[in-house]
Amino acid sequence: MNLSFPSFPSFPSARLVSWATGTLPALALALTLPASALAQSSSRPQVGLQCVSHGSGPMLACVVDLRRRDGSAVEGAQVMLGALMPSMPMAHTIKPMKAAPTGKPGEYRATLELEMLGVWSVEVDISGPLRDKVARNLLVHECPGNERCAATPAKPGDDVHMGRHRPGAHGGHKH
Repeated sequence: MNLSFPSFPSFPSARLVSWATGTLPALALALTLPASALAQSSSRPQVGLQCVSHGSGPMLACVVDLRRRDGSAVEGAQVMLGALMPSMPMAHTIKPMKAAPTGKPGEYRATLELEMLGVWSVEVDISGPLRDKVARNLLVHECPGNERCAATPAKPGDDVHMGRHRPGAHGGHKH
């Protein structure tokens, strides 16, 4: 078996000097940028997420509270909320929607229409004065009647897929 490899053109010395003085410093600068970005990780916002389920579907009404590390409210942020079912992310993914400011500093609200009860990963995507993306796994419970009940943090062993779809989801198939 005869293996041949492509040949590479040789660099004239002027090109090599230009590459060394132009490209290498740019490459060195690019390599230092991730380190400075890591230094900014201490400026990540504190993200509070409280959600309650209600109605058939169920609906998941969420309030996001954004704070800087010093406790001051993050105002003027663009906040998107979405959700997916970790046990079946390709089958149960809720399109992200924009959360609106509530009027209280640092607080944003959105309601997601879920397809079924169970464990959902609620994703909060923040842009504007600060940029971050966080996800919290919540157990969405069935509420009796017209009551609202808190979606609680999911724990290992929680029923990840309670099997009750909202009418019309997935063409009515059962899990």
